Amino acid sequence: MLVRLRIVVVGIALILFGGFRLDSSAQELDLPDSDGSVPTGRPSLPLVLKSEGQRYVTDGVSILLAPLHWAGSSWTQATLAVASVALLSQVDSRADSAFQRNRSAQTNSFSSAVRPFGTYGAVGLSVASLGAGLVFKNAEWRETGRDAIEAELFAAGIATPALKEIIGRLRPSQGSDADEFRPLSGKQSFPSGESTEAFAVASVFAARSQGWVVPVVAYTLATGVALARMNAHAHFVSDVVAGAFIGTAIGHSIVHRHLASDEKSVSWNLVPIASTRGVGIGIRLEAGGR
Repeated sequence: MLVRLRIVVVGIALILFGGFRLDSSAQELDLPDSDGSVPTGRPSLPLVLKSEGQRYVTDGVSILLAPLHWAGSSWTQATLAVASVALLSQVDSRADSAFQRNRSAQTNSFSSAVRPFGTYGAVGLSVASLGAGLVFKNAEWRETGRDAIEAELFAAGIATPALKEIIGRLRPSQGSDADEFRPLSGKQSFPSGESTEAFAVASVFAARSQGWVVPVVAYTLATGVALARMNAHAHFVSDVVAGAFIGTAIGHSIVHRHLASDEKSVSWNLVPIASTRGVGIGIRLEAGGR
């Protein structure tokens, strides 16, 4: 957690540095002068701080109050997500037993390889995108990094830790049989923080990309993180699916707020998949606007 916070601090520092040093940053960050016009020179550090602070506050309030403005389709999606987690929780113990029965040196190696994408690797990718965008003056890279860092802060830094504390579910490694909850006890199985972070970053990179390659790679890595957490006996399947839904929802919400247009040729949605072999997470492609 400490490493993650340090990298996030570096990312925020890059935002400030880029806004203070790059000639084009004033127009790209839409920092107004006192008379309402956009300055043509370099913005001052206080203006950059004010702009980023307003951005985070506005987005945070919007995410918090979003249910008050949901249409019927949004409530349907939210209901399906909650119902999916509830249904999956019924097979938590069986799924955990299956994962541990099939755990091997190969699955452990796979878990070790992909897990960083749910921790410092995810933050590092976000900071790298932001930094590359600032250095090469590529607005799309820069905004992808900014959105990813913001999504991580709201999803994995605020929403999921709050739910963990309130719900207080014991981890399978703590001897839990999937139905042990101790609210406000410090137990932190539900939802999975690393799955939340992985899917928050994946959803931002996917939503801001063109074509199918980046979304497929991003969601594959995020799903790998979720599987790694179950392989490590750290989470139940409902924990990681809940984290996936939270991260994806917040990531999409932030990107939608910041994109100049909501039109994209392909949209990506997570859907739970149940089969005779178990449960998992799938990606549904829909042509047209979001």
